[in-house]
Amino acid sequence: MARPVRLDYPGTFYHVLSRGNERRDIFYDEEDYKRFVSTLEKMAGKFRIEVHAFVLMSNHYHLLVKTLEPNLSRAVQWLGVCYSTWFNRRHNRSGHLFQGRFKSFIIEDDRYLAALCLYIHRNPMRAGIVDRLSSYSWSSYPAYSGTKSLPWLTTSIVQGVYGGRKGFIEAQKEYAKEEESLLAELRYGLFLGREGFAESFKDRLEKETDMEKPQAKRALRARDINDTIKAIFQRLGGKREESLMRPLRRAKRPSRDLAIYMLSRMGIFTHREIGQKFGVGYTCITGVLKRAEEYLQRENAMKEKVEGILIDI
Repeated sequence: MARPVRLDYPGTFYHVLSRGNERRDIFYDEEDYKRFVSTLEKMAGKFRIEVHAFVLMSNHYHLLVKTLEPNLSRAVQWLGVCYSTWFNRRHNRSGHLFQGRFKSFIIEDDRYLAALCLYIHRNPMRAGIVDRLSSYSWSSYPAYSGTKSLPWLTTSIVQGVYGGRKGFIEAQKEYAKEEESLLAELRYGLFLGREGFAESFKDRLEKETDMEKPQAKRALRARDINDTIKAIFQRLGGKREESLMRPLRRAKRPSRDLAIYMLSRMGIFTHREIGQKFGVGYTCITGVLKRAEEYLQRENAMKEKVEGILIDI
């Protein structure tokens, strides 16, 4: 798989995700969670990063941040190294704690930031850990709801979108009805926003000449489709990749349809390129996408899994 693209710009909102190596836990107990939060606070001050939301799960974390300088990579790498060093020393372990480089995408504006904040806060409920968000301590939700004080956390923008704290709490309660459509606007795996917003950043990438630009161009247009397909099938599980790639007709293969659906959603490969890999004409892709969408409407658990894969890859 291509390495995650680094798009470091000042004055930009980002969603950041990092998982434990081999999806193992990065938090063992309460002391670990506390240490990460305190390290996150230090990162915000040291690198002038606005932290707008976060959630810590047992084997991964999500952050919503705004950079004031073009230093997202340095800030998040510092966070990971500081916490990993402390964690390994405390638990008498060695080796990588996190799985490769962190993943991130750019958020268009405060409206998308606010919606993603609600989405992130719901992680413990989606995972079945708690029945109420107020019961989970390791996210920014208690600070937003007023039950905990985190002076270094920036809550004013998101709360302002919903008219204050009360409006935010009501929006968070209602958000389960809306979250399914949010990540449909994640474009190229790099931008959350309207299509025009993503296209403007693509134009920006083409004009820039720094060391990240060749990598960005490869990721946006020439990302290895074979590696991407392999990664998708590994995450979906089930039958072997080779059997799912064969162009067998009249066979119901949801995993194959979902793989094609995700490749299309990524917006990197043409339908002709996707069709060639699966042994079907590009005109057939439209029908496959329709089948996949109908399947996901019936299978909510799979829909969440697919959205998670789209974020990860």
